[in-house]
Amino acid sequence: MHDRAGLRLRIAAFFAALATGGSAILGLGLWFGASRFGTGPDGYVIAGIVGALGLAGLSAWIALLFDENVARPILALAADLSTRAAADIGGRRIEEAPARYLGALAPAANAINTALAEARSAQARAVAAETARLQREKHLFETLVRDLAEGVIVTTPDNRVMLFNRAARDLLDGLGLDRSLSALFRHEPLQQALDRLALRRARGETGPETFLAASACGDRFLLGRIAPIHAAQATEGHVIILRDATAELQAHARRDALFNALMEGVRRPASAMGAALEVLQGVPDLDADTRAGLTAAQAEELDRLYACLRDIEGRYETLAAGAWPMVDLAASDLLDALRARSGRDLAGETGQVWLRCDPFAVAALLGNLLDRLADDPARRGFALLAALDGQDARLTLHWQGPALLDGPLQDWLAEPLSDGYGRTTGRDALVAHGTDIWATGPGEPPGLVLHLPAAIPVSGRPPAPWSDFYDFDLPEAAPAGDDQAALGAMRLDRLSFVVFDTETTGLSPRDGDRIVQIAGVRIVNGKVRGAETFDMLVDPERPIPASSTLVHRITDDMVAGAAGIATAGQRFHAFCEGAVLVAHNAPFDMAFLRNAETRIGLRFDMPVLCTVLLSAALFDPSADLSLDGLTERLGIPIPPEERHTAIGDAMATARVLVHLIGLLESAGITTLDQAMEASARQTRQRRAQNY
Repeated sequence: MHDRAGLRLRIAAFFAALATGGSAILGLGLWFGASRFGTGPDGYVIAGIVGALGLAGLSAWIALLFDENVARPILALAADLSTRAAADIGGRRIEEAPARYLGALAPAANAINTALAEARSAQARAVAAETARLQREKHLFETLVRDLAEGVIVTTPDNRVMLFNRAARDLLDGLGLDRSLSALFRHEPLQQALDRLALRRARGETGPETFLAASACGDRFLLGRIAPIHAAQATEGHVIILRDATAELQAHARRDALFNALMEGVRRPASAMGAALEVLQGVPDLDADTRAGLTAAQAEELDRLYACLRDIEGRYETLAAGAWPMVDLAASDLLDALRARSGRDLAGETGQVWLRCDPFAVAALLGNLLDRLADDPARRGFALLAALDGQDARLTLHWQGPALLDGPLQDWLAEPLSDGYGRTTGRDALVAHGTDIWATGPGEPPGLVLHLPAAIPVSGRPPAPWSDFYDFDLPEAAPAGDDQAALGAMRLDRLSFVVFDTETTGLSPRDGDRIVQIAGVRIVNGKVRGAETFDMLVDPERPIPASSTLVHRITDDMVAGAAGIATAGQRFHAFCEGAVLVAHNAPFDMAFLRNAETRIGLRFDMPVLCTVLLSAALFDPSADLSLDGLTERLGIPIPPEERHTAIGDAMATARVLVHLIGLLESAGITTLDQAMEASARQTRQRRAQNY
């Protein structure tokens, strides 16, 4: 209130000073005119001139004071408030000294500034808290979907894939974002399930539909449940849960076959023995030779029955072993589990050996045996060794001290494996794994030997980020392959690409050089999808020259037994379906593919772009357009061990293409047709220069 009154007094003082000064100037002018020129007209004229000049000077002085102490501080406050309204510059206070004559206006502006800063801070905290909550939910969702043992696929309303997890990728060859379901399944069972869902919705019913369908390549049977994603007025897509039913169906078939074999194997001996017994019982006065013959026949049929039962027993054990859950396990992880379980300083050498087994069962089995062995204080210095032995991994548990006899070993194996496995014994676990464990023989160091199937070591390449497995903002479906006009009019950032690279035996397919490796990665919706890669070694059916091996490090031994170009080419063609092909120096790679089209039985007639030509359309003619030059220019790292590998070069080229698409858009090249025309211009220019 005091500040408000002070501001009003200052404004009143301005006008009072103006009035007082004006009156004084007018009086001074009249006095000056009368004293100099008398009271005649000349005196009044002089008085008016002096008064006007005095009033003008007073007004200018007061205006200057008003501008300096009122107008400018008000404008400065307005500018400060406008800046703080438009930009968040924190809670920094407005300087009040220049506005000291404006009373409460500057403090009021600071109060507004403080309130605005606090409101923004509260809003930022609320946004951060909500973002953190959404991130937690997103992470939980990603973890749940990613690590589910069952395959998960989420589709758009027109049945294109917009999310999948790793389990689904392992079940379906060619699975990727923006792929059509019809390219993944034998479509009739799935279409019937979709039709049943539509009928359910029409009746107002909800719930999933179950279907059994073969994969597109026909090597798997998949049991699935499909449910709609409902919106207010329409279906926004579908969720499909899949599991591999191939082994289950095969197990059912094998059990049926086993039962039928048992019935067939038992029926004849049982019938024959029954007939012989009936004769022996019904004819008591049989001669000795006949009775002996019938008895011998019974013995023969009994032996046949025993043989049948032994055969069925062996086949059943094999069947039971296939039903036990097996995973890949590093031998080093097994060693760590035994150390943690026993609490002993267990030595070990496991190298890079991987096993295929039930990790808990094997750890419990070896742990139980280790505990039993350690009960004898004469045994010490335990160590676990792992080594490859053909297709198996050989585990040897060594110790110093007395050897182990077979009798105690068999007694220990008859004991329950673990409370977690109920009555299952160590022997049951061995049977389920289709193996056995035995003590080393005389003359060997004391130990136990266990053979398990070897597994392929897990790749050291880091897994693709989870964001590569979903995209809820997929572009509209690309036009059919025969609608070239519509495809050419599509924006580059909305197209799907397969960026690929080949490694070869040489430089000239016309002279018989062949592909030895082909790899590719998909780009969907402007993002490189590390989860969707293709990488195959190819048997060139001819020796690889040493000069070529120096470049790509692929040897004859590496491609021995690999698929030929017919199989590899067909699989790569399926991987490229619906995409634009891209390569660095594409004419070279495409020449090898087109030279192999007859053997593959398919044509690579997709649109093709070349990153060399696209970059030539953007950069100075003196620029280094090699892959190394472009990656260095665009700040894209290539690990040295991946350079001149098909997958490494394909990944690098894909990242280059993503950068080039943004640069092409800035240059006005936004559609596929425009990119093809820009590439064609560069080709014509190069031919003209060479000519």
